[in-house]
Amino acid sequence: MDSAPTEDRRRSIANDGAPNNSTSNGPARSPGAAAEAPPTAAPAGAPAGAPVGAPAGQPGGAHAAMHAGVQEAPARPRKPRTVRRIILYTVLAAVLIGGGIYVKRIIDFGATHVNTDDAQVDGNIDPVLPHISGYVTAVLVKENDRIAEGAPIVEIDPRELQLKLGNAETQLSTAQAGLATARAGQHNAEAALLVAQANVKTAEVARTKAENDLARDRNLFKGNAITQQQLDATKTAFDAASAQLETARRQVGVTQAQIDVARAQLRTAETQVGQRQNDVDYARLQLSYTKISASRPGMISKKNVEVGQYVQAGQPLLAITEDTVTWVTANFKETDLERVRVGQPAEILVDAYPGITFEGRVQSIAAATGARFSLLPPDNATGNFVKVTQRIPVRIAFTQAPDPSHPLRPGMSVDVTITTR
Repeated sequence: MDSAPTEDRRRSIANDGAPNNSTSNGPARSPGAAAEAPPTAAPAGAPAGAPVGAPAGQPGGAHAAMHAGVQEAPARPRKPRTVRRIILYTVLAAVLIGGGIYVKRIIDFGATHVNTDDAQVDGNIDPVLPHISGYVTAVLVKENDRIAEGAPIVEIDPRELQLKLGNAETQLSTAQAGLATARAGQHNAEAALLVAQANVKTAEVARTKAENDLARDRNLFKGNAITQQQLDATKTAFDAASAQLETARRQVGVTQAQIDVARAQLRTAETQVGQRQNDVDYARLQLSYTKISASRPGMISKKNVEVGQYVQAGQPLLAITEDTVTWVTANFKETDLERVRVGQPAEILVDAYPGITFEGRVQSIAAATGARFSLLPPDNATGNFVKVTQRIPVRIAFTQAPDPSHPLRPGMSVDVTITTR
């Protein structure tokens, strides 16, 4: 067997398959290795399936293995997949645990709290309305001005009302003079009654004397002590005294009637004075309405009045928004009110002040849903019924003092959470 050519061929193939350091893309091929050698016939006696060109008597598998080792590049080291799987499983486990904790907290929170963002700050908004009609002569405030209680706001022309007040005062003076006259007439009537009663007593005394004289003269006439003429004169005097007594008694009745008339006139005069005094008071009240002042402290809002404008009684001129007393009206779903009770604490988040929590307490729960107080309340009996979850207003009062650096104004949107346990 020829072993020298075979050894030389192995060396040539090994040199041709050596890596080329000039490139990093893989093992380089020599020019001699690039072109495939012509196939050679298998020597006689070679086993079937042996590669062409293998020497006789050499196993084909060894030659093929040597040839494959020369042709294939060395394998690169790969990163173990075990580390990646550990990291992936760790992340998934952390996400699942965190999600479970979050879901549990949400469930626990929902079991002890109710929340809604359908809520807003409310407060007293006092409308300013004139009591009388007239022309505006002065507007003493501007939009968003802060005013104190009793501060002047608007003035209306007072001249017409001043004339009415003067006329009423004149009529009052006339009525008071009539009252004085009626009182004097009553006093005169009472004095006349006293005189008439005295005259009655005088006439009674005169009649008694005339009656005694008549009785004595009759006895004397029976004894022929006096003449008929003297008896007739005594009788005439008795008749005159009786007439005078009757006249005096009648005068007492007339005077009593005059007193009754004087007393009625006095009552009428007193009524007239009372009416005229009421007219004066009303005129003064109307005159006071020409100066409109603030009934509450707050800020001027929705100003709708200017100088020279004619305003009617009851016409809205502006509004005063009170900022000293505010509360929250939260419209909770009816399904959330099962555990809500008056007095439960609440946390209030105002959209205008993120990160700041206000404390409050449930003050009251409305007696009906908000839909019942709408302009057109729903009536399920008039059409197709669609069940909708209703909302019930809940009033929440602030339990902390107002913060001047974070003023709360009616209409602000808030988020309310009530602790039910």
